[in-house]
Amino acid sequence: MEYNQLRYVVEIVETGSISKAASNLYISQPNLSAQINSLENELGRIIFERTNKGVKLTTEGREIYHYAKTLVNQFELIEKKLLYDHNDNKIKIASFGSCIVRRKFTDLCAIFKNKNYEFILYDDNFDDAIDKLINRDVDIAFIQYSHYQEKHILKYLENEDLEFEELIEGELNIHVNEKSLLNHREYISVDDLNGLFCVKKQQLFRGLFNLNYEVKELGLDTNKKIIRVNDSKAYEDILINLPSFSVCVDWKTEYNFNGYLKRIPFKDKKIVMKCSVVKRRNELLKDELKLLIEEIKAL
Repeated sequence: MEYNQLRYVVEIVETGSISKAASNLYISQPNLSAQINSLENELGRIIFERTNKGVKLTTEGREIYHYAKTLVNQFELIEKKLLYDHNDNKIKIASFGSCIVRRKFTDLCAIFKNKNYEFILYDDNFDDAIDKLINRDVDIAFIQYSHYQEKHILKYLENEDLEFEELIEGELNIHVNEKSLLNHREYISVDDLNGLFCVKKQQLFRGLFNLNYEVKELGLDTNKKIIRVNDSKAYEDILINLPSFSVCVDWKTEYNFNGYLKRIPFKDKKIVMKCSVVKRRNELLKDELKLLIEEIKAL
């Protein structure tokens, strides 16, 4: 059994056709068929059922495809790291669109501005950030989660052989711009928000661990006027220029991030949020990453 034979199985399944797979693989169709027949004979199992409409996986073929896909993905990952990733001064971070992480990331870039570095910051939802970490596309991932989610998230990370460190804590508040008629309020109720756009950062409301349940707990799930954005600049522009609000975390720090926003707690409702950094278990971090983490912890 050879690696290329497994790659051929994956390509046939994903294209749905031996002829298309042969074209993508730059080999002849008879040669591809011969390779699959050879693999089937070696394994003593039929992988594909040939029909007038093409091929489809047998029951045993589905199991073989599952293992083949895993091995092909791992090979491509190793190939990518060994052949193309030569820059040791590469700092790769996934986050959740946090202004705190963004600010401290910028500070880190400034510290090492006179050296040759490649800094990368991704704004992702929880699922994408953790996938990048597992696949070694980033060195660390910053995540946020509520006290409702904490138990399940920690179990999830443990199952993925990841470890975390809690950094800072805050709570979900309403954020409005300083010109809003609500900015003088000590507390906010759901009725106060009638008629306003609810501005949502997409990455916080997608994926396995999103904030949809928390918004429902605050009584805001019935709001029909919603603007969803991916870009931080668009998010800021909308909050400044439109009658709107957002549900965001007010982190307990001495620094005033996004100073153009007024942060107002909900009346009689409190949802605690935490920010943690996640890394691969037992993996040593670069000094630059340790510095970034300590800077955020010190806020």
